[in-house]
Amino acid sequence: MENSEANNSPAMKLLNSVDFTKEGLVSMVKSKDVLTDVEYEALILAYSKVGIDKDRLELDNNPVSSATSEVMKDHKAPANANEIKKKLLNNEYPQVRGYVVSSFKSIFGTSSSDCNELVKMLKEEKNDYVIKCGIKTLANEMKEPAVAEFIFSQVGNKHPAIRTQCAYAIGNSWTEGVKGAKEAVLKLMNDKDPDVQKAMYRSCGKLHDPTLVPEIVKALNDPAKVDLHSDCVKSLYAMWYDYPFHKQTNKEAYEATLAYFKKTPRTDKDPAWNSVGELATQAESNYAQWRSKATYFKPEEYVAVMSDIAKDINANWLARKAAIKVIKKIGKPSDLEAVKKAIESNSNDSKKDLVIRD
Repeated sequence: MENSEANNSPAMKLLNSVDFTKEGLVSMVKSKDVLTDVEYEALILAYSKVGIDKDRLELDNNPVSSATSEVMKDHKAPANANEIKKKLLNNEYPQVRGYVVSSFKSIFGTSSSDCNELVKMLKEEKNDYVIKCGIKTLANEMKEPAVAEFIFSQVGNKHPAIRTQCAYAIGNSWTEGVKGAKEAVLKLMNDKDPDVQKAMYRSCGKLHDPTLVPEIVKALNDPAKVDLHSDCVKSLYAMWYDYPFHKQTNKEAYEATLAYFKKTPRTDKDPAWNSVGELATQAESNYAQWRSKATYFKPEEYVAVMSDIAKDINANWLARKAAIKVIKKIGKPSDLEAVKKAIESNSNDSKKDLVIRD
């Protein structure tokens, strides 16, 4: 659509007739119950007035979403809403195209025809924001060959926010078994951007690929990658503990987790404090069945490691406190009593009150 044609459309004229505020956008709607085509399109076109953060590739704060939510409380979209959105896939404004691309996503996934249509459009897209929206929308659809091809093609994109989005799309249980996923994971693990690395290490466990365990262990054994250790352990948990689903089992991932927690000397950063407490939480409806399958898991062994962390004055006090919560959940009352007694009796422990306080 040419600029002059877009700016002279009935929907754009309606949009330009009101203030760009929540109240102004809501005031565009005069219909009852069902939005007119023009009103519906004008609400979408309102995104054209929103700025894009060039680093994060996210829209700036704006009144459009809140105005639309207010309108949709007592209005329905017009019958041909999808046709209006599809027409706007070719809109001149990337903010509008990005919104339309994102709106195809639902908890039910997208149809094959939608996938093919979006991929076809995205292959021609030059705007980084729209490309990122497309990857996010299609993240659960990588078993569709065209989608996988498109997302894999973006792994080398120059923009780190797009590569980060690729990492989350590829490190996704819906991508499990897709050919080429592991190769993409390895590339993103070694990306020059730390946020991309972080996203990939954090999400790769959802692929449930045991051949990735050695790669994760390599990072856990690298002091230079200490800021990634929490993300690494999260992926290991996804392979062997899999909260809240408790469906996955993996002995190698379990042993790698224990080895990391046993590693000494401990420091304020290692083990990562937010990696310790995962087993303090269980999904009771699924846990018993998981325990029957996870024959490698020995609660007494795990409690012993947690007790060592809890008593170690060199470890981060939040990690120690998390360890106590795990002991309380999966250990015996005597285990908890013993570790608290040991902490209380250590005169060199300046954090004891913080660690054992409920």
